Amino acid sequence: MISLKGVSKWYSGQNQSQARVLDQISFDMKKGEFLYLIGGTGTGKSTLLRLLATEEDPSAGQVSLFGYAVHSASESTLRAIRQSIGYIPQDVRLISDLTIYDNVALSISLGGRRALSVQSKTRIHELLERVGLIEKRNQMACTLSGGEAQRVAVARALARSPALLLADEPTGSQDRESAWGLMDLVLRANLTGTSVILATHDREIVRRVRKRCAALKGGRLIFEETLCTY
Repeated sequence: MISLKGVSKWYSGQNQSQARVLDQISFDMKKGEFLYLIGGTGTGKSTLLRLLATEEDPSAGQVSLFGYAVHSASESTLRAIRQSIGYIPQDVRLISDLTIYDNVALSISLGGRRALSVQSKTRIHELLERVGLIEKRNQMACTLSGGEAQRVAVARALARSPALLLADEPTGSQDRESAWGLMDLVLRANLTGTSVILATHDREIVRRVRKRCAALKGGRLIFEETLCTY
């Protein structure tokens, strides 16, 4: 499902200097797997997720998703790839002048469905209920707190049952109860076959929900099972 070969990413700074964020990263991930991505602030977790979400291109190396090399994929193939990905960025990117319900529904519409089916509407209501926002479904997104907006972003990413879920600190703005509620949604999706890569600083979640684990350090990705006890 995911294959990275020698992927590096650097950004040009002042005086034409280059800051290398990711350095020669290679790994494969199969359908239905779950991977924690850990590491300190600025280690490249968000950058790696943006590459996998096809929001950015690597500076070197190759990213393949669902069997297609992203750099050479046609526009129609890229569109299909993106429609198969649920992405929860740290900057949740809700459309401020749309309601909570419409922000989630838009995810399904952008997935190629012109009209919402009864099943899709039921799915949206169930997700909003699970994240504790069903009573606010007609409220404008601009009125939400940071934690509420993050919960909407999780519901939006899961609305069309993606094949791959990329989650960048999805519990970062939540209290303990809400954090575990969101993790339950992510784990349920994983049990139904969704592959998950979840970047997190939450040590308790990593310790209690044991999954495959990788750490970014110095631009390199290190796989080590003992990291799950960090």
